[in-house]
Amino acid sequence: MRWALLVALFAGVSWADSLPTETDRLVATGKLWITVKYFHPAMAYRDVDWDRVLLEALPKIRAAQTESDYEAAVQGMMRGLGGAPISGKGQRVWIHHGFAPEDGAVASPFYSGFLYKDGNAVEEVNVPMGGNGFVVKVPLSEPANAGEPIPSPAAIVPKIESDPYPSVEQRILAAYKIWGVLHYFFAYRDLLDEDWDVLFTQFLPRMMAAKDGLAYNLTIAEWLTHAADTFTAPESATLTQYFGEAPVGLRLRIVEKHVTVTEVLDPEATKAGVKVGDVVKKVDGETLVDRYKREEQYIPASTPQRLGADVVERILNGADDSSALLTMEDFAGNRKEVTLKRSKRFLTPLKELPAGDVVKVLRGGVGYVDLRRLKRDDVAGMFEKLQNAPAILFDMRGEAGDDEAYRMVAARLAPPADASDIAAEIVTGPIVSFPDVGAAQNGIASRSESYFFLKTIPNAGAASTKYKGKTVLLVDERTIRTGEEAGLYLEAANKTDVIGSPTAGAFSVYTRFVVPGGVTVSFSGEDVRHANGGKLQRLGLQPNVTLTPTLIGIRTGKDEVLEKGLESVLPKPPNPKTLPSRAARQP
Repeated sequence: MRWALLVALFAGVSWADSLPTETDRLVATGKLWITVKYFHPAMAYRDVDWDRVLLEALPKIRAAQTESDYEAAVQGMMRGLGGAPISGKGQRVWIHHGFAPEDGAVASPFYSGFLYKDGNAVEEVNVPMGGNGFVVKVPLSEPANAGEPIPSPAAIVPKIESDPYPSVEQRILAAYKIWGVLHYFFAYRDLLDEDWDVLFTQFLPRMMAAKDGLAYNLTIAEWLTHAADTFTAPESATLTQYFGEAPVGLRLRIVEKHVTVTEVLDPEATKAGVKVGDVVKKVDGETLVDRYKREEQYIPASTPQRLGADVVERILNGADDSSALLTMEDFAGNRKEVTLKRSKRFLTPLKELPAGDVVKVLRGGVGYVDLRRLKRDDVAGMFEKLQNAPAILFDMRGEAGDDEAYRMVAARLAPPADASDIAAEIVTGPIVSFPDVGAAQNGIASRSESYFFLKTIPNAGAASTKYKGKTVLLVDERTIRTGEEAGLYLEAANKTDVIGSPTAGAFSVYTRFVVPGGVTVSFSGEDVRHANGGKLQRLGLQPNVTLTPTLIGIRTGKDEVLEKGLESVLPKPPNPKTLPSRAARQP
């Protein structure tokens, strides 16, 4: 009786069959698909629509009831590679110098190519697929002869589904690319707080379960925030509509934890009584705190300070020509409601830098240079005008419009020795030729390679006079990318003091790829650091003197960071307590 019961309990159970769960099957398939897509040399030139092959295989992989079904579906996908055997006396390996952008961007430093190796031993990797020892062998090299022509790129360009709510198979493909591209090509992967592979297993089911196009787009956006990189961001019509395509004519900043008006661009807002220094408390009945919390979970940022700047930049946005009902609070604490029109015509003015002289002389003869707007052709004239200034304040509270200008400035600040010998920054990027999936091959479980170079200060030339006065760089959370690079150059040139608040901590050459749903994903393709190897990403330039604006300063029109810069370079007035008494001064 006992044995009969046990037989009944275990009837139909196959001990040899260990079919992985659907999620595990899909994760393993994704790693296999990415391994082939970026490491199989034939993918560089063979006319194979690897996206289509995956989309046809996914329903069978998902529907598998036994491990045999699963293995058959995966092997069927691999047969989609096709191709006839080739021969040669050596082997060629497909390598990637960073990730070449998929959206047609030009002037990218990233590219792919073949590396020839002597010997006829084929490199390969065994990709584990789960289950009862199921693995798929993927070649990483193919026979070739030295000097033979490089195969032409494949003629097939995969069709990227543009429907905002693509099929579940297309959404799975999107998850594979987001995981795979960033896993191998993201320059700052070593700075991640979380395991990108674990995030893959968490977000893949969520992308599959997305109920509509907006949920799908927001899931992508939320996943990418875990890269903690301002430049790792999605772009799509759906997301633009969600965040709002049109702003109101107000420039905003977070000041003392309040969303504060720092400039009024819309004449109608002025007529409505909106003033610089007013605080926005609500928009369309939603508190700014609630709106901030709702939007920040979908906006990537390298640092908290940059997150605040990016959220506030769009926090009042909405549909073009729609009305924004704002609850404002003035200096006295009085609240009022104003209704302003949102309009795309404000997009350009809001990105423009403040007007005024790019170069001028402040009190005490101190020079001021708006380094954001300084052009390379004006550098010589700037130094000529300020050659006798005891100090120069360089304003970089934003992004530089001419990256050659600050390099030329640094050359005139550097020591008399050949400035081209002075390193300003270290740049590295990934060289990808071997996947880190599968069991160890020849005792090697994974490989990591990268390119490396130093960017140096240009030589100003023997005829150029060096400026030897004190220099100060003014920065804040708006200082990003080329603005931060300017800081690296001035730091290397003469250890320029930095005053203000920590910068964005986001500087890289970024690249892009596309996924179904009309989504383009950008990410940082190069790692940029201080000349001494110190980290910039996720940290930012750290001021010698930290100062942030106050509400009183904004409301009274005082530039407190600029004033602090002036204070740091002007002679300090004598302290009355240290002056000799009147009696002591008498003869």
